[in-house]
Amino acid sequence: MGIDSDTMKFLAGAQRAGVSFQRTAMLGRQNFYPSVSELGKTLDGLGVRETPGEFLARSDGYAEHFFQALGAEEIVAIDNSAYEGAAIVADMNASLDPSFQSRFSVVFDGGCLEHIFNFPQAIRNCMEMVAIGGHFLAATPANNYCGHGFYQFSPELFFRVFSAERGFIARAVLLKDGATWYQVKDPAEVGERVELRNTRPTLLFVLAKKIADPQSSTKIPQQSDYVRRWVETDKSPARPPRNGNDFLARLRDKFPSGVKEFCRPWLTNLPIGMRSTHFTKMSDPQVLAGKFCLR
Repeated sequence: MGIDSDTMKFLAGAQRAGVSFQRTAMLGRQNFYPSVSELGKTLDGLGVRETPGEFLARSDGYAEHFFQALGAEEIVAIDNSAYEGAAIVADMNASLDPSFQSRFSVVFDGGCLEHIFNFPQAIRNCMEMVAIGGHFLAATPANNYCGHGFYQFSPELFFRVFSAERGFIARAVLLKDGATWYQVKDPAEVGERVELRNTRPTLLFVLAKKIADPQSSTKIPQQSDYVRRWVETDKSPARPPRNGNDFLARLRDKFPSGVKEFCRPWLTNLPIGMRSTHFTKMSDPQVLAGKFCLR
């Protein structure tokens, strides 16, 4: 668990987008290991006058000093063990003590949830810990991390979990594929699955805001394309799920399976934006400026 250069940029951008880090909870005590050059750019944007070397020396390998630079006055780490110095030892597989509810302005997962078997309970704990007006943020594996933890997550999972009926809105979901950032569209809004096939390790970044106490904390999220198909009548049959651009999908269907398999390795290395209209390319300066928020 830790904050690398990309996660650092995402968190700095979140602060620019209005996230208050005043009372921050980390899932696991986060390590801090960005590159020196990227740290320098980020510190300049935050108005921090320390040099990257000074900042890293004060950090001592952990993220508390960086969260202080983001405006944190209270910073606690929650973990299943105190082996890394977590202030709160608790098992996220089970319900947390009620004293944690609505306590934090930010709950940050920097690579913990994929290691927790009871994900539904763990994410519920996170949502309950966030105060109204506060945020949940995550940097978590999406593609090509098989074996890293129990799970890899899809964008739709977070769009459906952080819904209005659960008291949240998903302000942003980003992917980092190689050197490129992409803003991900909500499958429910585009009316089809937003899928990704690639050959590089890919992280998912999530920013969700708590807007109210949940109307329904027990209703199980459902994948949006199935919900749409279930409610449609016989007079208006649902379209089969498509990935990305409909024209490209129809064109792909015309090729024999052998040709598609031959071309697949080459196609999966094309930039995501060339393969799907549901991923919008973003630059590092845009991310650092917090210009990734959909809401």
